[in-house]
Amino acid sequence: MKECFEMKKALEYGIKAEIEAKEFYRMWADNVDEEHYKKELSELSDWEKEHEKGLRDYYVQLYNEEPSIDPAMTVAPELKVQTRDFQDTTSLLRIAAAAYLSEMKANEFYQKLASESEGEAKVMFEKLAEMEKGHMDTTKKRYMKIREDVSGFHAF
Repeated sequence: MKECFEMKKALEYGIKAEIEAKEFYRMWADNVDEEHYKKELSELSDWEKEHEKGLRDYYVQLYNEEPSIDPAMTVAPELKVQTRDFQDTTSLLRIAAAAYLSEMKANEFYQKLASESEGEAKVMFEKLAEMEKGHMDTTKKRYMKIREDVSGFHAF
């Protein structure tokens, strides 16, 4: 593995980002009534939990210690929403857009880590980047559906 960047800090950042995304999708799932949305959002939360576990395991493998994650650190402030925001359609549209942007940033983050890594780490980060791309597609569809519901117009 190349040491041209601080892998330890990058992993801690990635773990925190996955925790935030996991909690965000779980909160959203808890605040929808439609079962298909609840299932979709719960799956996203579960996937983020798997990403967190993979990064934690890799961290322990590299450094032989548990990662120290600062609970005060905020990676994606746009995902810090209030429960009442899920009840307001305009806020929900903003939340869906924020989820898409968050997944896009995660994809870019893992692509960068992959480009800075070799071997097993490179493969892991490439897989995470690809998974985040899938999350981008899912969140974009969710955004477009909410937008269509708000405007009554299907643009694409």
